[in-house]
Amino acid sequence: MDRSTIARALDDIAAYIELSEPNPFRARAFERAARTIETLQEDIEELVATGRLYETPGIGKAIGPIVEDLVRTGSSRYLEDLRKQYPPGIFELRRVPRLGLKKIGQLYSELGIASVDELEAASRAGKVAKVRGFGAKTQQKILEGIDFARVATSQILLPVALEIAQRLREQLAQIDIIADAEVSGSVRRRLEVVHNVNITIATKTPDRTMGEIRNRSIVDGFEIVDDTTIRGAVRGHTAILIHVAKPEDFGAAMLRTTASEAFLLAFEKKIAAGGFELRDLALFRRGRHVATRDEQELFHRVDVPSVAPERRESGDDLKRRRRVPLVEQTDLRGTFHVHTTWSDGRNSVKEMLVASRDRGFQYVGISDHSKNAYYAGGLTEEQLKQQQAEIDAHRGDAAPMRVFKGTEADILIDGSIDYGHGTLPIFDFVIASVHSRFNMPKDEMTARILRALDDPFVTILGHLTGRLLLSREGYSVDFDRIFERAGERGVMIEINGNPNRLDVDWRQIGRAVERGVLFSINPDAHSIKELSHVVSGTWVARKAGLSPKNIFNCAEVDAVAEFLSRRRSAALKKLKIEN
Repeated sequence: MDRSTIARALDDIAAYIELSEPNPFRARAFERAARTIETLQEDIEELVATGRLYETPGIGKAIGPIVEDLVRTGSSRYLEDLRKQYPPGIFELRRVPRLGLKKIGQLYSELGIASVDELEAASRAGKVAKVRGFGAKTQQKILEGIDFARVATSQILLPVALEIAQRLREQLAQIDIIADAEVSGSVRRRLEVVHNVNITIATKTPDRTMGEIRNRSIVDGFEIVDDTTIRGAVRGHTAILIHVAKPEDFGAAMLRTTASEAFLLAFEKKIAAGGFELRDLALFRRGRHVATRDEQELFHRVDVPSVAPERRESGDDLKRRRRVPLVEQTDLRGTFHVHTTWSDGRNSVKEMLVASRDRGFQYVGISDHSKNAYYAGGLTEEQLKQQQAEIDAHRGDAAPMRVFKGTEADILIDGSIDYGHGTLPIFDFVIASVHSRFNMPKDEMTARILRALDDPFVTILGHLTGRLLLSREGYSVDFDRIFERAGERGVMIEINGNPNRLDVDWRQIGRAVERGVLFSINPDAHSIKELSHVVSGTWVARKAGLSPKNIFNCAEVDAVAEFLSRRRSAALKKLKIEN
C-alpha cells in the first residue's frame, strides 16, 4: 500500500472520529499523521520493518499500529469497525454547503439521516430546524444547497479521475491482445470536474478483447453498449467507458472519444467540406474504416493544424490557420503563493525552499497568511520579522534559486488590505485574497475587490471567486469590472492550481486577456507535495488558450525581480505623494 493510500485511510478515520466525537483533537491528530505520511521522504515499508515508524513526528502509540496494519495487510481493522457504525453513503452529505462532519454526525444521531434524500425529506418536514444548533434559517440554507449537492454527487475532481484512468489503462495494457490503451474523453481534455472516465484501446480482435475485459472484472457492472463501446463503473459509482478500435483506426477513435460534441460537429464540417476519403461521417463517428493510426494524420488529412486536447471544448480553434503556442509546465521558471509552518503550511521555510529549488525553479515567493487569517495561523507584525529573518537565514540552502518575500494578505470587508501601508512595503510582492463573508451581494463583493485592486502594493489577486469545486460555489462578482480594473492597475490574476480550486475559471480568462491582464500560475502550496499544483494550474492556462507570454512566472528571474522592484518603488512613491 503506497503512502497516498495510507494517508487517505487516515483521513477516513479522522472523518469518522469527527462524526462521532465532540472532541476535535483526535480527528486532527489523524489528519496531521496523514499529511506526515503523505510527505515522507523515506520508504514507509522500511520504516515499519525497522521499527523506526514511531520516530516519525505525529505517529505515536495510538496511530502507529494502524499504519503498521495498513502497510502489512493493506487494510485496517480499526477503520473497518468505524465504517460499520455508519451507512456507506453518509459522507455524500458533505457535498451540501454549510454541512460539516459534526453537524452530519448530529443529524444521524438524532434523526437517523444518512443520505441527501433523507436530509431533504426531514428538512421539508421541519424536523431539521428542531435539532439543537440548527434552526429554521439553517434548515432553509440546507434545502437551497441540496440541488448543488445532487449535481456534485454525479461528478468527480480531475485528479481523482486521472488516478482512476491511469490504473485502468495499466490494467488494460497488461492484456496481450491490446496493442494500445490511452486516456481520452473529458479527462484528457482536462476538465476540472468530470462525469465519467474514458479509455480508448486498439486491438485487432475487438470481440475477444471485450470478453477478456469481462473475464478479468476490470470494471463493475460490465455492459456492452455496441460493438465499439463497453460501459461499467469503478469504486461503486464512477462511470467508465472503454472504446474499442482497430489499430488502423486508433487515431480517429482517439479524436472522436476525446472531443466534445461541439468540437466534433465542427470537425465533421471540415471533413464534409474537404471532400476527402472521410466522407462517411457515420463511420467516422463509430471510429471505423478511417485508416488513421494517430490524430496528427487525421488533422493533416482535413488540412487543419492540430488542436491540443485541452482546446477541444469548442470548434473555435479549427477556424484559425495559426495556433498559439500553449504554455507548457516546463515554461514555468518559478512560482508564488507558497505557505510554510509559519502559518498553515506543513513544511518549514527551509524544506519548502529546498523542494522548490529541486523542482528546477529559478525563483519562489513565500507568502504565508496575514494577521486577519487567525484561523490559518496568520502572522502578526512581530511574527513577520521572525519569519523574514528565517527566510534570509535559509537563502543559501536554496541557492542559486532566488527567494522573494511576500504575503497572502486578506481583503477585508471594506476592500482594504489587512496589514496596511505601515507593513506592506516590507514585501517583494503581495497576493490579496478574500477569505471571509463569501455571501456578500454581487455589487458589494465586486466593490470590495475593486478597492483592493486600487492598493498600489497589491501584486496578484488570489483565487478570484473563492470556489471549492464540488463543495462550495464561488462568490458572485462582476468579472468584466474586475478584469478592467486589474488591467488598468497592472495587477496580475492568479490561476490557483489547487485541484479543489482551479480559480480563476478557464472560461473567464479570455475576457481578462482582452483587457491586458497578466496571469501567475500558483500552487497555493501548503506542503512540498502541493508544489506540484502548478501542473494542474498549467492545465487551466492551456484550456484558456494562454501562451507563455501571458504568464508572469514564465519570465526569467532577472525580469521578475526587476518587475517586482519597479512596482514596489512605484507604490512607495505614490504613498509618499498621498501622505
